[in-house]
Amino acid sequence: MRRSLPPLPLARLAWTSGFFTLLVACRDTPAVVPEADTGPLVAGPAALRIVSDTAPAWGATPLWIVADTPTLDLGEPAQPFRGVPSVVRLSDGRIVVADGSTQTIQYFSAAGKPLTTAGGRGVAEGQFHGLGWIGLGAADTVVAYDFVARRFVLFDAKGKFARVAALQPADPGVAAMPLASYPDGSVLFRLGRPQNPFPGGPGTIIRDSASFMRFDLDGTPRAAIGQFPQGQTFGVRVRPEDAPAPFPVPFGLATVAAIRGDTTLIGTGASFEIASIGPDGTPVGILRAAIPRTPVTAAETTEYTAAAITRLKTGARTLNTPLDSVLLRELGKAPFPALKPAFGRLLVDQTGALWVSAPLIPPGVPTSWTVFAPDGTWLGTVTTPDGLRVDEIGADYVLGVWRQRHGQERVRMYPLSRGGS
Repeated sequence: MRRSLPPLPLARLAWTSGFFTLLVACRDTPAVVPEADTGPLVAGPAALRIVSDTAPAWGATPLWIVADTPTLDLGEPAQPFRGVPSVVRLSDGRIVVADGSTQTIQYFSAAGKPLTTAGGRGVAEGQFHGLGWIGLGAADTVVAYDFVARRFVLFDAKGKFARVAALQPADPGVAAMPLASYPDGSVLFRLGRPQNPFPGGPGTIIRDSASFMRFDLDGTPRAAIGQFPQGQTFGVRVRPEDAPAPFPVPFGLATVAAIRGDTTLIGTGASFEIASIGPDGTPVGILRAAIPRTPVTAAETTEYTAAAITRLKTGARTLNTPLDSVLLRELGKAPFPALKPAFGRLLVDQTGALWVSAPLIPPGVPTSWTVFAPDGTWLGTVTTPDGLRVDEIGADYVLGVWRQRHGQERVRMYPLSRGGS
């Protein structure tokens, strides 16, 4: 299947698909997710640069070490966080945290002292209906995205509201998900068919395709990056009378992306292969590593199902919401693939090195990362603290969100030592 896409009008781009498939629809026993042959990652030009690595340069000994003890720890009781979608660090060391529970953007000094709060829940300028992501623009501008209003909200380097810009076109039929920001502040989005209501029966497994598009901060599309599969989902009934709702397939394939300069890095997880796509949407390189996909074990399926049900019960108690037994039975029959994806997340650090996480083991976050130098050399493995969702990797730090068992979150920064660099 060809996935590199020439520039198209956005309305056509968002709906160009043929990839929509219903794979399994049996609920008597847990379904097994079939392995679909999705073809080459990109169909690039003859000059496509391919790097194939067979072994890490470090060998079995990690040379980069993330410390176990954080140098910055923000959270309860002084700063309660819940539902933090993104954390960024400004050039002077200030930390900026988006808090979904309060719909605010909170600024802290490099030492963790509260400085100012922007946004808030409401309809006034600079406020949010559905704050769900922040990124870093030029000159320490913070770029926020409101999922409900479908618009950018920009704040200057001091945290003051600057302006808003609606995402164009503002078609509610297109699900727009911001993924990462480029150095100039423009944002990579995934555009796809919304799956709620879920277009299939209970237990049906779906993997639709999505278009990846770069948007400028005035809300207009700049370049089509390509069309790739979305994550695998299956239908789950929340209550007997409801239509099925989408639920991620545990250990399912999902397309992930990262930004290095003006280049977009994309991988589907079907193999350890990551494409580099230039600013105009033309593939310029492929990185491959001899890292095989591993089987999903019976213990992992049991652990996942038990953890998912526990989280639902905890959430229902917190919100004082009844939890129907139908939902629990549906999750007890969740479909599992035979193999985990080749990887889970992609991040590019401030030196240009690419960090590729191990497959995500629901409901946890990755702690093992395979690292590649900017030229594609496979360096080795780096371990990050258990429970930390890494949002940013600097030259000498790792910054992210550490989730406590009861749901509260802490923003933490850990020292990173790059021995042997």
